Amino acid sequence: MDLRDILLTIQYISILGLFLESWIILHKWRNSLHSYLFLSCAATFFNNLGYLFELKAGSQETYITALKLSYAGRVWISLGLFLFSLKLGKVRIPDWVTRILVMVHLGVYASIFTLESHKLYYSDYEFVQGEVFPKLFHGNGVIYYGFFGIQIIYILMGIGCLIRGFLKEKRSLSRKRILIVIFALTIETVFYIIQIAKLLKVTEFYDVTMFGFFLSTMIMLIAIFRYDLLGMTEIAKDFVIDRISEGIIAIDNEGTVDYFNKPAFRIYPELETGAESLPSGIVQAVTDHGTVTHEGRIYTPVENELHHHGESVGKLFMLVDDTEHYEYEEKLEKEVDRQTRRSKRLTREMMFTLSRTVDTKDHYTDGHSRRVAAICAEIGRRMGKSDREQVELYEIGLLHDIGKIGIHEDIIHKSTRLTNDEFAAVKAHTIKGYEILREITDMPELSQGARWHHERFNGTGYPDGLKEYEIPERARIACIADCYDAMTSTRTYSVPKKQSDVRAEIERCRGTWFDPQIADVMLTMIDEDKDYRMNETAELNDVWKNYDRLWGNPGEISGQ
Repeated sequence: MDLRDILLTIQYISILGLFLESWIILHKWRNSLHSYLFLSCAATFFNNLGYLFELKAGSQETYITALKLSYAGRVWISLGLFLFSLKLGKVRIPDWVTRILVMVHLGVYASIFTLESHKLYYSDYEFVQGEVFPKLFHGNGVIYYGFFGIQIIYILMGIGCLIRGFLKEKRSLSRKRILIVIFALTIETVFYIIQIAKLLKVTEFYDVTMFGFFLSTMIMLIAIFRYDLLGMTEIAKDFVIDRISEGIIAIDNEGTVDYFNKPAFRIYPELETGAESLPSGIVQAVTDHGTVTHEGRIYTPVENELHHHGESVGKLFMLVDDTEHYEYEEKLEKEVDRQTRRSKRLTREMMFTLSRTVDTKDHYTDGHSRRVAAICAEIGRRMGKSDREQVELYEIGLLHDIGKIGIHEDIIHKSTRLTNDEFAAVKAHTIKGYEILREITDMPELSQGARWHHERFNGTGYPDGLKEYEIPERARIACIADCYDAMTSTRTYSVPKKQSDVRAEIERCRGTWFDPQIADVMLTMIDEDKDYRMNETAELNDVWKNYDRLWGNPGEISGQ
């Protein structure tokens, strides 16, 4: 086996080992310490994989593609190890610093990914097919030197933080963990120096930092299994048993209580008398995803499996004091309910104000919008619409003529026949109303009612000439309600029609102007109105049977 085959074999073994370590870390992933180690290990894996492709490249194009893959990992190795070292050495840095570092590394990789179009990372380069491996000879740009400097800072600061943590740590196992990590980083640093200074002949055609990365990760792998680097058993035991303030109860696989702490005893005094099984209140709360209450405090039970050497040895129950959480949720619900009621009240008051603004432009039509609204909602009720849908129909009726705000009073008050231009101005109120209301994106039905309440079932209406079921149902309801009130109210150009004449007109226009089904509902309402109360003098709650419940009292509106 020649040198080339030996180095390729090392590269294959390195990649396999790095993949194994990444998988182990991912399997044991629990906290940010594991995250940083995984970042470094996975980055090293991609670095070595990309470098393998570099070693086997047959052209400059292939080599640069492999280089970019390699740097997709290489850029992040030093950052991952640096953050891991800080975490293990118990040195904290602000989150914003971490975010800045991430952005810097993204910028470095961006310069590498686009290296063909500038000289920021490599000032120039030349691909050479060497005797052992291909090589890319290159000059170095400003970002290359900047990145080199950052890595040196990471190494020095990382090792410094680990040494500081080692000196402050009192527990033997924890000191061993830190020491082995220092050793791994030192190995990596040594190979880095060898490569940069070209201290060995092999560095002329092979990047020995790849081997350094591999050795350091193997050392870390030993630390994972030999010194519980990822499990942190001593720290976890110290935290759970000696410092935690929540109730803890441990049972074996037979359900016998083996351990409980003082907070658990205060909640369940029977544990002190030698209770052999878990208190039933905890079992029930866990099953129902409920809580346990004691002396005014609210506890949430959490169940976890206990394992030792891969085998289940029992369960651990923690009683987490969530009193403040539930009190906050209760206050929040009350505040949300109060604000919702206030929002609904303000919305209604604004709708009434807008409808009054439209109606008062012509004293003859004062109250028209609210009467149309009540008729719309009552038609919806009789058609089986939900409470929420009835309210929406009422709101549509209130604002269906909002576009008349833009019509000149002279046209509105004119008692003689309108000219073509004047009639066109009147018809434009549907478009104007639509343009006003479409800005209310949470209530799109309002703009539908404003635009299409003059569309006719046979397609002869305006503004869009829609027909039949192209017209939204809400607009079809508003159309017949609007026409009914127009025929039963005093206008500048007409007096209220007799109820029998109104009925006959709706019967005549059934299927032409009006949706037949909705017209049938309107005819039934007319037939039931024996005293002809559903006219311009009508009380709203006489028309819409749910008015007082759904609109008169905002707090009782159904959300369904």
